[in-house]
Amino acid sequence: MPPVVANSFPKSGTHLLLQVLQALPNTTHYGSFIASTPTITFTERSLEAHARLVRRIAPGELVPAHLYYHPAHQELLARKRCVQYFIYRDPRDVVVSEAHYLTHMNRWHRMHRYFRDLASDEERITFSILGNAAQPTPFDYPDVGRRFERYRGWIGRSDVMALRFEDLVSERRAETVREVVRHYLDRAGPVADPDDVARRALAGIDGPASHTFRSGKVGGWRDVFTAAHRREMKNVAGALLIELGYETSLEW
Repeated sequence: MPPVVANSFPKSGTHLLLQVLQALPNTTHYGSFIASTPTITFTERSLEAHARLVRRIAPGELVPAHLYYHPAHQELLARKRCVQYFIYRDPRDVVVSEAHYLTHMNRWHRMHRYFRDLASDEERITFSILGNAAQPTPFDYPDVGRRFERYRGWIGRSDVMALRFEDLVSERRAETVREVVRHYLDRAGPVADPDDVARRALAGIDGPASHTFRSGKVGGWRDVFTAAHRREMKNVAGALLIELGYETSLEW
């Protein structure tokens, strides 16, 4: 059976997507995770290191990932016959979630102490929006717009199902899960009843069971963004929000 890759922009619902995909027939998650920039080193892996990780993927293996787009990565995944997914989220909710996660939930992350040492959550959200422009560090941590740019190439490909986090936590959940199942069965073959798989996938969704889950709230940024945060976000990711369909203009 083909492997399945659950790729994501960090803090966009990696574990939620993984819960859905675990219902797919003949797939197993062995605990591996492919990250272009691992938590411990926070240094980007070389193309050769990425290639070694992809080559190790076993038939039928379900692999979550934070994998940057690169033609070489896509070629390797295609050779492995991987069924690919990419999940993303409103970048405004991403920066709020990331600020909380790197401050309170992952003390092993190289960026943890830089978030922890800031005086307020307001400063932490600014740091997550602007990256090293707000708080210099020895690591490659650009603004959120440029961080997303590293993943943008996965969107719009016919061989990758790109989906929004919001569609898995809204009234579109059931329809989106059915699309996820169809994407897999179209490539793996008619190995199971799609309605049965979709029912099991919906039953398996449990956001709070994830060790990185905080609230999963859509639009929670509105409760915490200051006027300065809005200006900063428009400057670095205003066009991105429009491109992804979260806004139609900069008037928000």
